[in-house]
Amino acid sequence: MRESKQYSRRQLFTQFARPPVKQPQMMISNICDNLYGYCESCIDSCPEQAMIWYADKKPIINIEKCTRCLKCIDACFISAITITDES
Repeated sequence: MRESKQYSRRQLFTQFARPPVKQPQMMISNICDNLYGYCESCIDSCPEQAMIWYADKKPIINIEKCTRCLKCIDACFISAITITDES
């Protein structure tokens, strides 16, 4: 019969823990038209309302609300929104 090994809680959480999953990050570049005019195409396309709009500034993406559905990237006609692998 095979003996079962006893593990402490610390061993369970340190030896067998999975590394955190890196989520791709969304970035808005400085070529965003909202800096020079009035454009809300990315904000209007976001189903989660994860984008915050400021007058004469580029929008900010709320990463807690963002589900990475990529609809904002499709809606941006100048391709100012990109995805990076960094977290």
